[in-house]
Amino acid sequence: MKHSFHLIMIMALTVFSGAVFLVNRMLGLDVWILPVFLAELVFCWYLFISKRGSEKFALFNFCFFFMVEVFYFTVHIETIYESTAIVVIMLFLFAASGEAFLLPTGSVVGMAGMFMHQYLAGGFDMGSLEASEIFRIGWQFALVPLSAVIAKKIMSSWNDAQQKLQKEILDVREENGKVNNFLANVSHEIRTPVNAVIGLTSVLEKEKFPPAVRNDLKAISEAGHRVAEQIGDILDFTEIDMEKLSVNKSSYMINSVINDLLTQISFMEKNGLELVVDLDPDIPSVLAGDESKIKKILWHLISNGFKFTAEGGVYVHIHSVKKPYGVNLVIRVEDTGIGMDEAQIRHIYDKFYQSDSGRSRMAGGLGLGIPIVSGFVKAMGGMLSFESEKGKGTIVQVSIPQEIVNETPCISVRDKEKCVVAGFLGFITTNHPRIKAYYMNMINHLIEKSGLPFLRVQSIEELKKLLQSENVTHLFVGTGEYIENRDFIDSLSQNIHVAIVADRGLLGQVKQGIIVLGKPFYGSQIVNVLNQADKTGFNVQERMLCPGVRALVVDDEPMNLMVAQGIFETYGMIVTTAGSGPEAIRICEQRSFDIIFMDHMMPEMDGVEAMKRLRLKAGEKKQELCIVALTANAISSAKEMFLSEGFDGFIPKPIEIMDLERVLKHVLPKSAIVYESIEESYAQEQVIPAESPAETSSQAGTEEKKGEADFSGLERHGIDVAQGLKYCRGDGDLYRQILDEYAGMPKEKTERLQKCYDTEDWKDYAIHVHAIKSTSKMIGAGEISELARTLELAAKAGDLETVRNEHDSFLKQYETLLHAIRDDVRGDVTQDDEVLEFSPAEESDEDEALEFSPADETGVADEDEALEFAPADLKEDKK
Repeated sequence: MKHSFHLIMIMALTVFSGAVFLVNRMLGLDVWILPVFLAELVFCWYLFISKRGSEKFALFNFCFFFMVEVFYFTVHIETIYESTAIVVIMLFLFAASGEAFLLPTGSVVGMAGMFMHQYLAGGFDMGSLEASEIFRIGWQFALVPLSAVIAKKIMSSWNDAQQKLQKEILDVREENGKVNNFLANVSHEIRTPVNAVIGLTSVLEKEKFPPAVRNDLKAISEAGHRVAEQIGDILDFTEIDMEKLSVNKSSYMINSVINDLLTQISFMEKNGLELVVDLDPDIPSVLAGDESKIKKILWHLISNGFKFTAEGGVYVHIHSVKKPYGVNLVIRVEDTGIGMDEAQIRHIYDKFYQSDSGRSRMAGGLGLGIPIVSGFVKAMGGMLSFESEKGKGTIVQVSIPQEIVNETPCISVRDKEKCVVAGFLGFITTNHPRIKAYYMNMINHLIEKSGLPFLRVQSIEELKKLLQSENVTHLFVGTGEYIENRDFIDSLSQNIHVAIVADRGLLGQVKQGIIVLGKPFYGSQIVNVLNQADKTGFNVQERMLCPGVRALVVDDEPMNLMVAQGIFETYGMIVTTAGSGPEAIRICEQRSFDIIFMDHMMPEMDGVEAMKRLRLKAGEKKQELCIVALTANAISSAKEMFLSEGFDGFIPKPIEIMDLERVLKHVLPKSAIVYESIEESYAQEQVIPAESPAETSSQAGTEEKKGEADFSGLERHGIDVAQGLKYCRGDGDLYRQILDEYAGMPKEKTERLQKCYDTEDWKDYAIHVHAIKSTSKMIGAGEISELARTLELAAKAGDLETVRNEHDSFLKQYETLLHAIRDDVRGDVTQDDEVLEFSPAEESDEDEALEFSPADETGVADEDEALEFAPADLKEDKK
């Protein structure tokens, strides 16, 4: 706004200076004044172009020089009538500036010039003037203050309208900020149950189950990951919309980004679409930039391509362009989908935009993918462009500046002079012509950029002739070519390296010794085969293990402890848990750990403070600690913040196996990590006879009724036992243990909350009621959970009136519920020969229930007295 007015002023001043110059020459006035006016005009243009000084400084200079020239003009013009219009125009220009003092100043200067003009012309001799002349002169002088009054009124109205508009803009921004904060808070709240779904499913997927069960687990895992992705999208979008996006800079390998990404993509398994990844070999192997955002950009562009493609697939071409600062990483994503018209392209950057209804019906999602990509690209200083034609697909190109850490090519063949590579790849099982072309482009780019000698044949006869004339060392065969010539190609595998680019529909077993390359197929797979000395190494999948690694998990949420312990134990770790920072410090004083996973938001002491105290105590003992942040705080700046605070690594919740393993490889010594080989088979899974639906349903119903019968007394206290059992996957023993932990030490829990209330420590108050909200929901106490949620939101928002009105009622209901559970469930446990271990053992007051201490293994004197509570490894009741 100010810039536009400055432009108007400088243009008006330039035009008026030209008019003054003409008047000066036409009237034969002094020439010396013209260079002065020219100098002031040049100075004003300099201020405007260079933007030196403040906006007000520039404005006052423009207006001052304007008034000087107006004064000169009104004094020297032939008649006074010719000057009034110039003065009035000047006043209305000043009114547009919004600076009130300019109007009276301009009026005084204008009238002074007019008086001076009249005085020099001898015009104040009233006796020599006719009445009409006097009236005309008086009217000219009256017009100036009258114009100033009108201009003042216009300026006031304009200022009022502008202030009103500014207020409305601020209100809209405030509301938008509230909505974004709400979305961020909701997303964080959803992360805990999603973490449980993904984490526990990943543990179960490693067990041996019938195919039907494995399919169900896979469906659950996919649903959990989909929710996690949408939560991540909401958080990313809110950061972009609130202009809080942070760009992290670290070294990364583009090959690793692609490998990680391909393991997450599951679209092709659902609808038979192809993904072709064409990674140029000459891209520098190690770049510096925001790896996470580049991966998300690729993810969104690829997933968008699949959403709007019914047949064919998506082609991703990644290459680099050398620049003085490093390279521009260019990502080009092309699909064979429905495409867009010009109207749709114009709206592509709009948030929540999903084009027309037909397009919306074809694909789901939140409509945030492209706005997120656009925000990330802009934050990293890159460019984003679209090309599309209705019915022919869409091309999206992203260019992002990156620094070079290591210039060696990302894909290179060792001893390529010893390799004679043949390709019997016609991709005959691929029906779409553009997909075939994409595969050929990928192979051609690999051959050209890497200098790899690659001999292509189109038929089995050509292959036989080539084998007779060349000493072929490696042969790559397509699925269709292998199926049609299975016996011959199997025989070749005895003497040369044979690799099959396998479709997911490949039936039957592949002969031992033949390398199977699953789709998505891309250049790195070819190079990995060529660089592999032992041809038996590609049908083997390696599983990462950390046997014997002593891990401590610190989290105030028992469900998170359960999930984390279950995941870490699958790696062979010896896992201990702690429910708070102080407890973790006490445990570390007695025992040593190879790695500590620390939650951030905890009452009493947050994760950052606990980490610093642990490091301080370790420093006194000259010990080194490895502490990794394990938290649902997933904003873009979280990783940078935790690392700067002193953590060795950062893993967001829900725990993603790739993120976890990457951090473990980074923070643990190489000697602590081993790999277990698992044979990969493309043979059909053996079908295990399943129980009849009626039998299964009957059995499940019996178990459910049995589980509910054990807790029937809880229903009268407002607890939805069925919901609680659902959270525990129908495991009655686990539900009993969670209830027992929930009701542990009711006096201490209520006193802790009351203390925060009495001392008006609303931060810790919100943390405590947040924990009550989550745990109450998990046992099925929905009413208490909702009350806790109301208090949490009120405490965070500073709504103390709501907190004070609801606190006493909530505390009374919560305390009643704790004692009710304690009487109905914990009494049963005592009668059943104390199934669970409690700590501390020295508590003597009957009113103070004993509290779980999963991490403390010192409180059991006799093995027959109790079993240690291990959330991930539930033990049977010991009678």
